[in-house]
Amino acid sequence: MNAWRSLLGTLAGFFPPDLSPHYLRALLPPVAETIGMTAGAMLLAYAVSLPVGLWIGARLPGTRVLAGLLAGIRAVPDLTLAIFCVIALGVGPGAGMLALAIYYAAALGKVFGDLCRTADPAPLEALRAAGASRMQVALVGMLPLKLRDILSYGSYEFESAIRASVIVGAVGGGGLGAELVGTLNAFDFQRTATLILVLVALVSLFDQLAVVLRREPRWLVALLPPALYCAWRFWPPSASLAHAASAFAGMLPPGLDAAAWRRLPDLVAQTLGMAVFGTALGAAAALPLALLSARNLSPVVIALPVRRLLEALRAVPEVVWGLVLVASAGIGPVAGTLALAVHSAGCLGRLFAESVENVRREPLIAVASTGASGVAVAAYATLPLALAPLAVHTLFRLEWNVRQATVVGMIGAGGIGQALYEAQQLFFYRRMMAYLLLTWVLVVAVDRSSEWTRRRFRWMALAPEEIAS
Repeated sequence: MNAWRSLLGTLAGFFPPDLSPHYLRALLPPVAETIGMTAGAMLLAYAVSLPVGLWIGARLPGTRVLAGLLAGIRAVPDLTLAIFCVIALGVGPGAGMLALAIYYAAALGKVFGDLCRTADPAPLEALRAAGASRMQVALVGMLPLKLRDILSYGSYEFESAIRASVIVGAVGGGGLGAELVGTLNAFDFQRTATLILVLVALVSLFDQLAVVLRREPRWLVALLPPALYCAWRFWPPSASLAHAASAFAGMLPPGLDAAAWRRLPDLVAQTLGMAVFGTALGAAAALPLALLSARNLSPVVIALPVRRLLEALRAVPEVVWGLVLVASAGIGPVAGTLALAVHSAGCLGRLFAESVENVRREPLIAVASTGASGVAVAAYATLPLALAPLAVHTLFRLEWNVRQATVVGMIGAGGIGQALYEAQQLFFYRRMMAYLLLTWVLVVAVDRSSEWTRRRFRWMALAPEEIAS
């Protein structure tokens, strides 16, 4: 009861939001900076990730090395990656843009590769039998078959990058992130609420834009010039590579003292617990919300408000949810778990809904023609056909949450993140690097486990030699 009272009291401090014309006008420059920084970063990320994803999907030479490199980059928390970019490039949106570009190139490349490998193997085998090379199979077979899923996930990650700008802004990347962190530090929760509403509006805007782009992909060409301008506009003018090298050298060799080693098992358990239970709770909430918001299953009067709810849940970054929940539920992994669950419900709900919408219509029509009800069609046709993308998204979300558990830990949710943040604040860089490497090991381990799971249940297309075995 006391926890609920504390939560309600904390939330009450956010109302009413500051919607004064003066403050809204003052938000225009950071909003433009956030959109521009994100557009430039994602253009760079898409340019790298699409060919990388096709390369991995086609299992061309060096795929394992490339996948390992992507896993290594993804294992670095975006907050830490942003710190490295600020050290090397200086404070400003240029550092933020490159931090986002590096991270999302790795994230998109991995998921694009996994999605390509879930393509229907029959058409791919027909192409191989006709003598097509692996690259030709990827370009002519995998890419057309999975283009809608790639567009869905690519547009979703644009929204994720807007939210990630909050993390980037916390360490000097500029944009709305710097404004939001400033209001939280000043306990100006009414303006924090205004910024959250702006983030929700941006997510809603880009969600609608994504719908248009999936229906009419040719409009992507019209977005290239402004994205190219943003990449040029925010490209950092200079870089202090010598300073960055010096700072990085101070982190080597990584090491932990005896007391830190004794704490390590509990820190690992807290981090993995937050990720696993946060993902499970988020997926459990996301599935019914996705079915209610899928346009091919629910009427508009139901689907539209549910989609707005999902947008609101995912528009607020995990760190902001964590700050609110830590203030109400107290410091510890419970607040971190709930923060990851709430945000994951919004993210997975949107991805699940689009996976349901992307299934082929012919099997659904065939089942419906037998007189089956809408519920029966969803249960026996829609969900089984969408199972592979749902599994890919859920497993990737678990990997994401292992890393995000480190980030929310930095604001008092416990685990390795809290220990990493304490080491960083105390300038114990060798200890910080040790915790960073441990985070990398955890993410790689989860990545390998999820890949084994996908192979075990055949949630990805298999290479000819794997089919033969």
